[in-house]
Amino acid sequence: MLMPYTSIRELADELHSGLITPSELVAETLAQIDEQDGALKAFITVLRDQAFRDAERLEREQRTGLYRSQLHGVPIAIKDLIAVRDVRLTASSRVLTDYVAAEDAMVVEQLRKAGAIIIGKTNTFEFAYGPYAPPTHNPWNANHTTGGSSGGSAAAVAAGLCPGAIGTDTGGSIRIPAACCGVTGLKPTYGRVSCYGVIPLSWTLDHVGPLGRSAEDCAILFDAIAKYDPRDPNSVSGPPIAPSRYTATLIGGTEGRGPLSLQGLKLGVPQEAFVAPLDPEVRAAWRAALHVLEEEGAEFVDVELPRPTMELYRTIQKPEATLAHMEKGWFPAHAAAYTDTVRSRLLEGQAITAVAYLKAQHERRAFSSALRGLMQRVDAFVLPTLPIPAPALAQTAQDIEVDGVIENATTALLRLTMPFNLSGLPAVSCPCGFSSNRLPIGVQIAGKPFEEATVLRIAHAYQQLTDWHRREAQPAAAEQ
Repeated sequence: MLMPYTSIRELADELHSGLITPSELVAETLAQIDEQDGALKAFITVLRDQAFRDAERLEREQRTGLYRSQLHGVPIAIKDLIAVRDVRLTASSRVLTDYVAAEDAMVVEQLRKAGAIIIGKTNTFEFAYGPYAPPTHNPWNANHTTGGSSGGSAAAVAAGLCPGAIGTDTGGSIRIPAACCGVTGLKPTYGRVSCYGVIPLSWTLDHVGPLGRSAEDCAILFDAIAKYDPRDPNSVSGPPIAPSRYTATLIGGTEGRGPLSLQGLKLGVPQEAFVAPLDPEVRAAWRAALHVLEEEGAEFVDVELPRPTMELYRTIQKPEATLAHMEKGWFPAHAAAYTDTVRSRLLEGQAITAVAYLKAQHERRAFSSALRGLMQRVDAFVLPTLPIPAPALAQTAQDIEVDGVIENATTALLRLTMPFNLSGLPAVSCPCGFSSNRLPIGVQIAGKPFEEATVLRIAHAYQQLTDWHRREAQPAAAEQ
């Protein structure tokens, strides 16, 4: 038995050597889903028959000597905001209850080319319009949120139901659930991974990226999905990256340095005004992570990061979401099928004026320019992913107390992640500790445009020196 907590790289070694076949791995994965997901509710759709057919085809290829990549035969889950051909695409909404995708999203195409097996579609907040993912439960404590909107993907990885998954991130929706569930999640540079075939939430803020148990697993997945796509008008044009550039950087380091050495790297630490208020246990875990990085040779630089407001973010995000739903013909034609929360947000987006939207975009450009200017002094920023551990389900969208300050829980979950959506910079979240009530805490590393290799290498070095990412969650039923 290799599942449930074997890494993608370890699975790749076993599959390539023939010690396990793709069909056997699919069978183990489905057994884990059958055993655990009734309580966890990470999956909306499980692709049982299709996964076995794909596994048999990949076995035939391997017998002829064709080995596509480290993902050959590896089961991967896909957030149900992303199209998989001939499979329901619901976005967790009654609006799309019976909708079946006619083609694969670009990210799914790339995974298939790499030999990955799509094992199922995971839960999300309705149309990804919130930092939660009901009805999915947190594998560490079923009475706490997974975070969202890629909470189904993060929970599936954390609970050992699949070795890796794909999510989307508009204000933090890969990194938030990664932190809440104790896994690693990468938001790439804006445009680095195509959004073709992904239901949009906010086209100038949307990103697609991987979740895995480690930075190395995220690098393997990112290698497969990062490619220019002319069908996505926001896709970044340019020469293709060298094969396995990101995983090779993790293994060999850069400029002759070893893979763990952080000598010569300057890491920016934001000022108190940017991160506060912070839960004391989050602050302690963050500071401990900084100490580990410093011990490995990183130099820290205090930086005065500008702090964008939630109003700025929402003034851009809300009207873009409303227009996306209008263009699809869903809103207002099917307004009654939306939940009250999403319907209300779409109406709010309709009320934002063009002048307000353009002013916000102007402010965003100034913020992004300032952030990139600070990046001339450092190689990456290191800060908490979230100011709090995963809030209780009963507290979602409610006012909570954070280090003596009253703050809306939704605002708290978004405020340290959404700046890197506004700026489009790559950012990874990885586990860096646990709260006293055994909830994961995440540290966030944000880098320069197209420097995913740098943020992944820093995260990988940290994970070689700590074991937070190796901790195994045991799903528990929610209290009745």
